[in-house]
Amino acid sequence: MTNTATNNYIEVTSNLVVMRGIYQIVLNYYIKGKRKQKWKSLKIKAISGNKNLAKRKQKEIERQFEEELNTPKETTQYKGSNILFSKYMEEWLETMKPRVELSTFPSYENKVKIISKYFNDLGIKLCDLKKSHIKTFYNHLMQTRNIKPQTVKRYHANIHKALKEAVELDLIPINPADNIKLDKSEQYIASYYNKEELEKLFDVAKGSIIELHILLASYYGLRREEVCGLKYSSINFVDHTITISHTVTQCNVDGQYITLKKDRTKNKSSYRTLPLVPVIEDLLLKEKVKQEENKKYFGNTYKNKDGYILVDDEGNLIKPDRVTKTFKKLIERNNLKKIRFHDLRHSCASLLLANGVNMKEIQQWLGHSNFNTTANVYSHIDSSSKEKSANIIANILSV
Repeated sequence: MTNTATNNYIEVTSNLVVMRGIYQIVLNYYIKGKRKQKWKSLKIKAISGNKNLAKRKQKEIERQFEEELNTPKETTQYKGSNILFSKYMEEWLETMKPRVELSTFPSYENKVKIISKYFNDLGIKLCDLKKSHIKTFYNHLMQTRNIKPQTVKRYHANIHKALKEAVELDLIPINPADNIKLDKSEQYIASYYNKEELEKLFDVAKGSIIELHILLASYYGLRREEVCGLKYSSINFVDHTITISHTVTQCNVDGQYITLKKDRTKNKSSYRTLPLVPVIEDLLLKEKVKQEENKKYFGNTYKNKDGYILVDDEGNLIKPDRVTKTFKKLIERNNLKKIRFHDLRHSCASLLLANGVNMKEIQQWLGHSNFNTTANVYSHIDSSSKEKSANIIANILSV
């Protein structure tokens, strides 16, 4: 069958792959010399005896898709537009599984579930979706679900991306999410401890299983996953440096709470090598000695085979969720000002700012991907530049 729009037959090939224990196929084809791909889940578990079934399904879908691509445009243009928008979002979500980080997918999934339920109740078709429907949904998020404008922007990013792909697939002629004016986000005001509050925290944390977690986050402004991912291979006791290169995160995947260990950081800028602060170096050396003693004591049952720094006596990794829970209890038990573990990162930045370190240097210390992130989060506590401006204007306009 020939595509009348181009007079060229579009051939489709496919690859059978396994993602998270489920057979998926990748459909490959060329349009106007440009390679295209489409992922589709077969919803068949990759277990013994299922491969032949998956291959048969693969060939069937490959044939159907090739036929669809080569059916004259006048009969297929916007063919899928009669699908409910809620159903389209669910199908789009499935295509995102192999395209995003395993730890990132739950965020997509949670938002699409809310989007899908709202629009399914309204019964709006993809072809009938208008800007007004989308804008009303955003108002619903803020007014009924009390979701902040900054988070609404993340919902918009998902909807816009999904509809952009619907346009590319000729399901709809234009993207109704284009040029939607979103409410301005409130400036994020980070919570943090001052010098005295941090010192009190250090004092009550002595002997706690997360004492070193707290110190590392406070001195270096490390993210929780960066602290948990520190290994002794990251520490150079000769050159006195610490390298942030490995992370440990936890997420919910298909109903299972799993731990992900990655030899990479959140972004390229997060990979950084910093000088070892003497007090931290001493504590790390002591921890190393303690671990060696525990290895001898527990022998073959000792768990820490990967060289993580922050483990319990038996070598079990102290995971991020345990850090969060233990930190919260420590704060409450000692009647300290309520902050999150992540706010120790903000505390580090605020102390650096208060003592004359400029924003660019703080960006590099914290491992932010761009300067604007640092400036937006910490500009409200940059008192040094404000005092300098005040002194200058006072000298110029002396009464």
